[in-house]
Amino acid sequence: MKILTIMGGPRKGYGAICMEKFEKELKFLQEVEFEYLYLKDVNLNSCRGCCNCFFKGEDKCPVGNDDRNEIFNKMDQADGVIFMAPIYALHVPALMKNFFDRFSYIFHRPYFFGKIAIGICNQGISGAKRVTSYFNDVASSWGFNFVNELKLSTIPYTGVEKKMVKKIRKSCKTLINALNGPRYQKPSLGDVLGFRVRKLLHNIARDETNADYKYWFEQGWLNGDKKYYYDVRIGIGKRIIAGLLNLILKPKFKVLFAEDPKQMYTKYLKLESLNFESL
Repeated sequence: MKILTIMGGPRKGYGAICMEKFEKELKFLQEVEFEYLYLKDVNLNSCRGCCNCFFKGEDKCPVGNDDRNEIFNKMDQADGVIFMAPIYALHVPALMKNFFDRFSYIFHRPYFFGKIAIGICNQGISGAKRVTSYFNDVASSWGFNFVNELKLSTIPYTGVEKKMVKKIRKSCKTLINALNGPRYQKPSLGDVLGFRVRKLLHNIARDETNADYKYWFEQGWLNGDKKYYYDVRIGIGKRIIAGLLNLILKPKFKVLFAEDPKQMYTKYLKLESLNFESL
């Protein structure tokens, strides 16, 4: 088993101390290969929000050569990924946010199915729940089976270490059980709706030059009988609700993409979709 821990803080502080304890406790349960990736030590340029990765492909990103592909490969080679960061100004540090931004295309083209993820945040007084919930949203959108949120308070009151170790051990057991159990999660209603809406959009806005469309087509996700990204039983209630939502959205998408989808995407990229002067 290989575990990759992505450290989102700008320094080796209490988060590093907590993760070293986590690694030790994890290896008590099972021998695993444990690797740290400190974002402060990699070359990851700032995302410009240009959307080229969505429409043209991640290889068309204009920020230049950096370590993005190497980081992607590390995640791809791991069985489990831990997203770890302290809370800064009520959320993740800038390094971690830029990391997620640079991989934004995976939100549109999920890839990491069959891999396990957990989120860990060390806080002073409060706020860790916001961060670990964000990790859950990101990892699940990328295809990971997100199984645990670990929130650690590093305020140095008497007995804090004992309390933290108890939480760490519980989280380690959850991670090991997930790694050795079924890797593919049963999708929630939100997961099913997200898949069906995207499938509907791409089937209406057929643009063979669009990176998202090409990826979905190659994965076979646009096939009429495809109910989810991977083969899994979808309950009848979820299927009915997803079908109703598609009936509501279908005419809206047809109006939205009444013109050539490629031209519409081009307008969006060139910031020509909004024209307040016409009002």
